Amino acid sequence: MNLAARTSRRTWLRGAAAAVVVPAAATAFGHDPAEAGRAKGRTAMPPPSKDYTANRIGSTPDDFSRVGLSPSYYQQWEDGFRTAAVNDDPDAYEWWYSEFTGDDGTVVSLALRTRPGNGFEPDTTEAERVPGVSLVVADPDGAAHSIVRDYTWDDFAAGTDRCDVRVGPFTLTGDLSTYRIQGVDGDLALDLTLVNRVSPFRPGTGFLYLGGTDKYQAWFAAVPAGMAWGTLTVKGRRRRFAGRGYHDHNWGNTSFANFVDHFRWGRGTVDRYAVIALDLLLRPEFDSTSQPVLLVDDTWTGQRLIASFDPEAINATEYEPRPHPNPDYPANYYATVDWQYTNGTDNARVTMTDTELIGSHRYLTDPSPAQQATLTSLGIDQIWHTRYAATIAFGFDAAGRTATGNGAGTLANAQFGTGSSPPKNTPTSSSR
Repeated sequence: MNLAARTSRRTWLRGAAAAVVVPAAATAFGHDPAEAGRAKGRTAMPPPSKDYTANRIGSTPDDFSRVGLSPSYYQQWEDGFRTAAVNDDPDAYEWWYSEFTGDDGTVVSLALRTRPGNGFEPDTTEAERVPGVSLVVADPDGAAHSIVRDYTWDDFAAGTDRCDVRVGPFTLTGDLSTYRIQGVDGDLALDLTLVNRVSPFRPGTGFLYLGGTDKYQAWFAAVPAGMAWGTLTVKGRRRRFAGRGYHDHNWGNTSFANFVDHFRWGRGTVDRYAVIALDLLLRPEFDSTSQPVLLVDDTWTGQRLIASFDPEAINATEYEPRPHPNPDYPANYYATVDWQYTNGTDNARVTMTDTELIGSHRYLTDPSPAQQATLTSLGIDQIWHTRYAATIAFGFDAAGRTATGNGAGTLANAQFGTGSSPPKNTPTSSSR
């Protein structure tokens, strides 16, 4: 779910990266038993069901039937080019995101995308329907190196049967177990291998249908937690890389601005445990639905301890207002998000608090007349995506396991209107 954008140093990662130990063998996970025998990855889609879950992630048999997925295994085509059939629609978007944390504190993020605005900007035109790449390498000494570049469709290729994406000189290929990420632009290059340590993850179908079945947004975490190694080249100097990695995939056919009020998204590690947490709040037109997600995996054993997207089981709270580190941001922001999970006797609490601004980006500083009309009709003043380094306080008693600890990760805040932020004069002791 992360968006690779403008970024700066993340010094907090050095110690956390070095502390994590991974097992010697990758964890097996459920694939479609028939997939290995197929000549071309994807089978025919079943007839769509008549019933579906609206304004929440789908999880019923009809939901799975509609999108041709299984609740019990994952298929390689799920990480393929999902919007290929509708790519001519400027409102469609898709991106493949990968993030790597080196044992020495180096941090790498790469996004291969089909739209510059990643679906955050409404009323995009055919001229804005172009693929692109965002690559950031943050060195242990604090220096940041980045490439943000758009390409033509002649420079783009993607398979629909598996993850096999090329944008300009950058490629991402994989089979849900092992991925290869390569590319070079000027004096910046990478050649990394990423191996999954746990099962892929999607909450239910991963599809969030909006009102009807015409509009949707979808998410698939192909590698929630993995080990990574290879080489990086920065300013012509090649060096080895070893550490952890993550890879996910997002796509949809309507701008986030049309249906999201705001969302908070975080991920990170605490000792042997990998955590992903989401709190997504929809606009009033979509019942002001709150869609949370909480995932906890044991990266040593590959055991999935918590995998919930039940709004009755997860409660997320934002608090600790602070002045925003970007002076262009017009209000305070909530520096902490607390996810609490209860399901029968199982319970968990994950608290993420920002420590350092990684990057912030305001979208549509110069909107077109059509975009301004849409923003006005939606009551949106500004669109922001801000990402922070974060500490994680963590504890759970679930799946017969109990653990507590502290770790590090990242915490993002996506806002479609600054009404989800506290006023600048809000006391920092207030809570939400």
